Amino acid sequence: MRVLVVDDSRAMRMLIRRELRSVEGVEDVLEADSGQAAIAVLETEPIDLVLSDWNMPEMSGIELLTTLRAWGWPGRFAFLTSESGTATATQAAEAGASFLLTKPFSAEDLARHIARVFEDDSTPVPEAPAEAPGQQGHPTGEAPGVEEVLQGLLRRPVSARPAGPPRLEVARALARYQDHQGRVVALGIAEIAFAASAGAALSMLPPATAAEWAQAGVLTEAVAQNFHEVANVLSRVAHHGGAKCSLKEVTFLAPFEKPEEFPRIADAHHQENLEITVQGYQAGRVSFVSLEP
Repeated sequence: MRVLVVDDSRAMRMLIRRELRSVEGVEDVLEADSGQAAIAVLETEPIDLVLSDWNMPEMSGIELLTTLRAWGWPGRFAFLTSESGTATATQAAEAGASFLLTKPFSAEDLARHIARVFEDDSTPVPEAPAEAPGQQGHPTGEAPGVEEVLQGLLRRPVSARPAGPPRLEVARALARYQDHQGRVVALGIAEIAFAASAGAALSMLPPATAAEWAQAGVLTEAVAQNFHEVANVLSRVAHHGGAKCSLKEVTFLAPFEKPEEFPRIADAHHQENLEITVQGYQAGRVSFVSLEP
């Protein structure tokens, strides 16, 4: 079986490639960093299965799938995405996707879904379409917590404990999360130490290197992109109460710089302040703020 992994995040492509090593029957894995690049690969290479992200610049995963079906490409197509909820799963199935797995996922989950597709490829298997938005794919039916989401993504132990808010005197990463109307409804504010640690851990870069970036207060472009993927996956826990939201953007704040939403934080609907430690890496404070639209 030849598999094409389509994701604009290099770190996620590496992670998925690593998980595919344990999937029986996978003989070759190719990569594409965009929908257009995927089409170029499929024009010249025989591919049995495409595993695609949903949200990508220029051409989304669902646009890629509909383009391939209109083209008449006969292979199997599935989504590996931070998007969740009944509407997403239904849209994927109606477009012809074999399944949708919500990030983070285990190698066992991926292997099981691929096996089901190729055992009976006449029946799509979208993941848990009956579950409530924000709770898709969780074995207990409850929304996952920060530790569970990060451990699933980074593949190493993560601990989180209550702490004060991120300190103004250090550089911070700011993730804005939006609802389906494009309104910013939640913020994720992370000290640069956590952003560096999580971004480095995603690519299995050494902790000492992450500590140097944290000390400098600046991330490399590759690690900043990695943290963007971390923030994207954290959309599952960003909004208090489990309301569905998606990542809008990630920006970086200099020491003492305040985000434009700063006045709204004092009147926030909910705020959770944590110190998060990725095993082996430097800890950092993170705040999740639910805003009134």
